[in-house]
Amino acid sequence: MKTILKTGLSVAILSLLAACGGGNEDNKPQRLSMLVDFDKGVTGWAGGTADYTPETAPVNVKFEAKALPAPLTGKGYLIGGTNQSDDLFVFVKKQFTGMEKNGVYNVTFSVKFASSVPSGCFGVGGAPGEAVWVYAGATATEPKAITTNDGYIRMNVDRGNQGGGGKEGDILGNIANGQACGGTPAFASKTLKSEKPLKVTADANGAVWLMLGIDSGFEAYSEIILQSVEMDAVPVTL
Repeated sequence: MKTILKTGLSVAILSLLAACGGGNEDNKPQRLSMLVDFDKGVTGWAGGTADYTPETAPVNVKFEAKALPAPLTGKGYLIGGTNQSDDLFVFVKKQFTGMEKNGVYNVTFSVKFASSVPSGCFGVGGAPGEAVWVYAGATATEPKAITTNDGYIRMNVDRGNQGGGGKEGDILGNIANGQACGGTPAFASKTLKSEKPLKVTADANGAVWLMLGIDSGFEAYSEIILQSVEMDAVPVTL
């Protein structure tokens, strides 16, 4: 059985599986799907940055609900910042409940966002489109930026870095929008999906943190406007 939970609110919370009712089949861990639509708001989401030293801290960091520029319609969640070194991770996070307590799931993501960055352009440190990667992850541990012993600001979870994923986060693709370089920049929507699942263990309350972000090797300002994210979680026992 697959429990599909879609909501128009960005504050979507997964329902407890017990709501499915009794019976042996319903007592088993269920497959879950969750859709977050940022057109309806960004309540409960929080942002942060990582992968720099205090001397190369990013500027122009933005986390805000924003109307999508024409020709797109609706609203989304803008995340962005200026990379002043050769690496910058800009992320947003939110905790969701409703999974099995300490349950283990194979999780995949589908992220839709708007980007004005054409494909095939050159830039300092890397291409403004192809060298800015989109990440998604889920973990029982709250994702935070911490200061390490070497003085760098890093993530406290293994989400990977730039073009490679980690145990708690994975790269979905880049922000290049498919338009030709050299023309008039225009926003276009792009959807990226997981190529492989992440194995995620919920905490003792059945909660996980969802994390979305961009990791820039382009040494200037980068942004996307998140439109929606769908997370599909399949118990490893199925």
